[in-house]
Amino acid sequence: MESRQHKRNSINETISGKEDVKQCVKTIASTQKGSVPFMPEFGCDLMPAIGEKSPLAIDYLIGVYSKEIPIQEPRCNISEVVGDFTENGTVKMVIYFLYKEDESKDFTEVYI
Repeated sequence: MESRQHKRNSINETISGKEDVKQCVKTIASTQKGSVPFMPEFGCDLMPAIGEKSPLAIDYLIGVYSKEIPIQEPRCNISEVVGDFTENGTVKMVIYFLYKEDESKDFTEVYI
């Protein structure tokens, strides 16, 4: 039986397969490591990039995402991570990945 998880921002919807992987990638990329009770290694260390207005913050996040996401979500491979600053100064990161099951491509966006 295929595993299902609760769909983000819904009340009673569930997701599975590719949609599940995409949601997991986004959740890992937007969760501060150490903030989830009983799962201290879940997420990424985002603190060094929060509030930074330097390209070094983007470079830092590219490295963190490239390392942490494949470890925490083994159903995908990261193909590319790019980032830029939005007009209001937030960092927008786009994470491109391949589903291991069928090698199809997808991406998700995270704002830090």
